[in-house]
Amino acid sequence: MTAAEAGTASPGNHLPVQSGPTAPVFRSAMRQFVGSVSVVTTWHGDRPWGMTISSFTSVCIDPPTILVCLHGSTVTASHVRGCGRFGVNLLGRDQHHLSELCAKPQADKYIDDYVVSSCNGSKELSPPRLAGSPVVLACRTIEQLSVGSHLVAIAAVEAVDLPDAAAPLLYGQGRYMHGVDLVRA
Repeated sequence: MTAAEAGTASPGNHLPVQSGPTAPVFRSAMRQFVGSVSVVTTWHGDRPWGMTISSFTSVCIDPPTILVCLHGSTVTASHVRGCGRFGVNLLGRDQHHLSELCAKPQADKYIDDYVVSSCNGSKELSPPRLAGSPVVLACRTIEQLSVGSHLVAIAAVEAVDLPDAAAPLLYGQGRYMHGVDLVRA
């Protein structure tokens, strides 16, 4: 069995991409997935920068590890490739304006007016932290893969900030959504 058949990485950390459904069909299917909205934050020069992402997940708890997918041609992906440090800010229900700001294609995504501080005060070691985010993770890349048009970054979580207990902002079916609290009987 070849590496491609086994689904393992090929030389150069590039995973093989095999044909399947067309992009529009796959996009329509993935719109059914509902998830929390996250903004990856980095420093672009001396200024805080943010990018809304739809692909974020935990990998494992011990050690704390996450995975994000970033379009490979973005400023954010370039920074993560070079520096390896970034933040993941899970947005609260009232932060859809930040999601919109950081999701504009080919637009400046400076977030100066929305940053509280970096997670531990050092720009070199810590990403910008968005005010009002219920969860902020400071991350350091431990593995990077190029898959199709995207950079897949697997990162160690070096710090967790839980400043607010706000309800999460959710997105699915092409729109922002609110979760429903279910009470166990």
